[in-house]
Amino acid sequence: LCMLCVFTAAWCRRQRENEMHKQACVVLPYFSNLYYKFNIRRLFDYGVKNLTIMDVQETNAKQYSTTTTTTYQSTLNDKLENCDSQAFQIMQKEKRRQIEGIELIASENFPSRAVLEALSCSLHNKYAEGYPKARYYGGNEFIDEMELLCQRRALDLFRLDPNEWDVNVQPYSGSPANFAVYTAILGPHGRLMGLDLPDGGHLTHGFYTEKKKISATSLFFESMPYKVNPETGLIDYDELRQTALRFKPKLIIAGVSCYSRHLDYGKFRSICDEVGAYLMADMAHISGLVAAGVVPSPFSYAHIVTTTTHKSLRIEKKLPTGVEVMYDFKSKIDQAVFPGLQGGPHENAIAGLLNMQGKVW
Repeated sequence: LCMLCVFTAAWCRRQRENEMHKQACVVLPYFSNLYYKFNIRRLFDYGVKNLTIMDVQETNAKQYSTTTTTTYQSTLNDKLENCDSQAFQIMQKEKRRQIEGIELIASENFPSRAVLEALSCSLHNKYAEGYPKARYYGGNEFIDEMELLCQRRALDLFRLDPNEWDVNVQPYSGSPANFAVYTAILGPHGRLMGLDLPDGGHLTHGFYTEKKKISATSLFFESMPYKVNPETGLIDYDELRQTALRFKPKLIIAGVSCYSRHLDYGKFRSICDEVGAYLMADMAHISGLVAAGVVPSPFSYAHIVTTTTHKSLRIEKKLPTGVEVMYDFKSKIDQAVFPGLQGGPHENAIAGLLNMQGKVW
């Protein structure tokens, strides 16, 4: 319908003002029967360059006549370099920069061709608000099939029992996914603790300065940082425990963005149990290493685990959120992701995630 409205608007601009309403109205009833079947479908299936829009006079879809025929050049099948050379040139320059340069940014990576194909596939066109078997739009049977398979592969990738863990693959990226967890677990002004940003933490773990609250996490929730020992550069778990006993957080985050040592998830969990907090592990930077089994896994200790997939997993900026089923977090986090913070999921990105999980697995 949106596509037809674009065509109708272009058509009406070329008609006399007093004919616009009549001609726009008579086209709409024929969209599902005639225009979609004979024009729109041909445009995509055969790559036709011209789309004919007819002035329909009859009300019966099987019997119609045309008084005028207006042909418009379609750009739906044009290559980017032909329809927007400026944007194309910028993209080509960035591609050359990546190929010819030496990339030393640890949080970047190069997805495969198959993942890039998935990101630009027809799944991009589909609205799929909701979750499998509970969508708000029709025509989602294949979307459900793909998303359920993606969930199974995510659990397999990290060797998780589906009876103990569940996963949400819809968050758009890392920051909103973390925020969805906070929204689900903490509620307004709930308390959390994360590693301070200057000590190797992440913005979304509650960062603020003496003069300003930087992250939205520190705006909508009460956050208290824990720090590294200035002499050793290691997380000071004793100081973390003392701070947690005083602050009484509901959530402690075991996650880093710039820290060169393994995290002791056992110590984190022990502190959480002592103060009555949940443990969330943000393994965004090391998820590929966790999947490969070469670094300690947080799943044996954490109540909730989040990760991006475009770093060491080489996929794209997508973020699955894993939750232990026994704590009944699933419904709360699902609700926080949609409809709490997001609309329709990016199914093309989920397709890219599905593809790469299959390769890693």
